[in-house]
Amino acid sequence: MNIDPTDVPPEGIEENSPNYYAAVDLGSNSFHMILARQLNGQLQIVDRLRDMVRLRSGLMKDGSINEETQMRALAALTRFGDRLSNVPAEHIRIVGTYTLRRARNSNELLRNAAKALGHPVEIISGQEEARLIYRGVAFTQGVAKEKRLVFDIGGGSTELILGEGPTPILMESLFMGCVSYSTEFFKAGQISPNQWQRAEIAARLELQPVESQFRLKGWSEAIGTSGSIRSISNVLLESGISDGIITPAGLALLKEKLLAFEHINDINLPGLSSDRKSVFAGGLVILTAIFDSLGIDRLSPCDAALREGLLDEMAGPGGLKNVREQTVTSLLRLYHADENQAAQVADTAVYLFDQAAKDWELKDPELRELLAYSAQLHEVGLAVSHSGYHKHGHYLLSHGDLAGFSKENQHLVAMLVRLHRRKILPTEIDKVASEYVLSIQPLILLLRLAVLIHRNRMYEPHPEMALSAHKNKLHLQFPCDWFQGHPLMDADLRREIRYLKSIGFKLTYSECFA
Repeated sequence: MNIDPTDVPPEGIEENSPNYYAAVDLGSNSFHMILARQLNGQLQIVDRLRDMVRLRSGLMKDGSINEETQMRALAALTRFGDRLSNVPAEHIRIVGTYTLRRARNSNELLRNAAKALGHPVEIISGQEEARLIYRGVAFTQGVAKEKRLVFDIGGGSTELILGEGPTPILMESLFMGCVSYSTEFFKAGQISPNQWQRAEIAARLELQPVESQFRLKGWSEAIGTSGSIRSISNVLLESGISDGIITPAGLALLKEKLLAFEHINDINLPGLSSDRKSVFAGGLVILTAIFDSLGIDRLSPCDAALREGLLDEMAGPGGLKNVREQTVTSLLRLYHADENQAAQVADTAVYLFDQAAKDWELKDPELRELLAYSAQLHEVGLAVSHSGYHKHGHYLLSHGDLAGFSKENQHLVAMLVRLHRRKILPTEIDKVASEYVLSIQPLILLLRLAVLIHRNRMYEPHPEMALSAHKNKLHLQFPCDWFQGHPLMDADLRREIRYLKSIGFKLTYSECFA
């Protein structure tokens, strides 16, 4: 599947057209949106929006984003939201990266952003960002026949990815970006050899722990994405230094030209747009450090990035669901979990969900998927110890890199695993992201019941059951005489009633469902 690079302005998108997809990247420097339509199995870009918000520059010393930057961000998102209004919700993904991961007050901004966009924003980890960038490059450049090095210099972080074919094999997200380095090392816009040296040393120190891993594996081609790399390539091209390919010699000449200016306002380089001047020095010094650290001799620029990866994942074969299923399977095998037990608990959890969804108004289909993944992963903590294994599982899932899962998704799955047995503390439920607050208690109950039903580990199908749910109440009917073959189940359910009472849930049950 390839992207047609021709931008065709949309002439009236039909409401909820199933052929349209949109991806939005809320980066630390710029906000980007691309809109595409699917024609004969191909994605054609029909619109692009970009706004240089400079989110990272509004990050204050206390870790919060200042009000001026928030207002600038929301103004951009309101414009984006107008373009998204007729795209089906299931064909939209909006992700936030480094600055939104780090900001102390990001929850407030995200709530306002969701209103402006008419769609929730996912915060993704640095590893997830790296995976999607690699996918975006493979989507537009084709799958690499040999090893490919890809890196993206963002406003607040830099992602390094080494992959083979369609699959990343080594990913790193480093705390250096064109905005953060320009702000920290070229203060007040001043440029000098001493400031350059300090910035380059800082970048080399950041790269030092990972450079040997990349060098040892090697690669056949290196590709760079992001505005910083494209702007460097443009200057090299327009200056007649190269045909746009970036080399160590070209970077050295650009460094020399840059240091001839004393202030960013004085920069006058062919091909450099005015909106890139303030972050050009930070991007150039980071790229120079990467070349030196990894021994790169040639870099090809690429227009694709995170947002193209998002599009491919939504519209491609299997989509996001396939990525998540691969992640869950990998975790089950990594932690030597009982896959048969995981499968039958997940099957029962989904069976219970389908019966209770209407009464509890669990309308979001993603909740069903996340419940199933939680059920599959509920025993991964046994790899650490049986004692408190639900707590161990919570830790492993909270701190691992889960491809295909946003930070909010990952947190919900981890919390469900944490609360699938023993006592439930209401204070723990309060930690769940706001978008899941109304759903977390029903999901906890359904998972706990599915685990109890299969506690005997007999690998047998779940019994036919009838559920009657209303607000904070659930009545469960089992087949006649079912407890005779499962004598411990009655005792388990009585204890479960006491546990659920602590979070305000009333569970009742009976036999003779016909």
